[in-house]
Amino acid sequence: MEKGKSGSSFVNGLFMGTLVGIGLSIGITVFMTNGKSPFIAKDTNGSCIEIQGAANTDMEGETAIQDQPTKFDFYNILPNGDKDMSEKDATQALKNPAAIPAKEVYFFQIGAFSSEKDADNMKAKLALLGFEAVILTTPLPNNEISHKVRVGPMIDESQIMQIKNDLIKNNFKPILVKAAPTNNNKNP
Repeated sequence: MEKGKSGSSFVNGLFMGTLVGIGLSIGITVFMTNGKSPFIAKDTNGSCIEIQGAANTDMEGETAIQDQPTKFDFYNILPNGDKDMSEKDATQALKNPAAIPAKEVYFFQIGAFSSEKDADNMKAKLALLGFEAVILTTPLPNNEISHKVRVGPMIDESQIMQIKNDLIKNNFKPILVKAAPTNNNKNP
């Protein structure tokens, strides 16, 4: 009698099955990529890439897009028009619902940093906790730059209170900041 004959057929079948599986996966990969290897680095030179813009042509029933500079009002509003509120004013405004007019916009300032990297880290921390934060970069009188991390904008008192409580629960010390109202009236 031959010894170990049944064990070797199992090993041979397992080996052949593995080879067939690898061969099939290589064949499918070559077929899907049209024979191009995904492991070869593509040489793309940034100076060779040409980007073409959309044409400004009139089509039937459509108008051409005019090349006008985009206007962002919030860049003009925040650096010049914000002012910090005292703790007394903030608590008084939050206790009295009529003290917060509908047109006024509020932010919670979480921190001010001289390093943009620190401000980005704080913004990322807030994002992980579910807060939408913005970084306001403002010049200081001594030729330095301040990066203020703010949560907002908020208009509704209940929203302000909810966000304040959530920030305090997460060990932040929010400072309520009121942005100056904008004058959008076009009338002289």
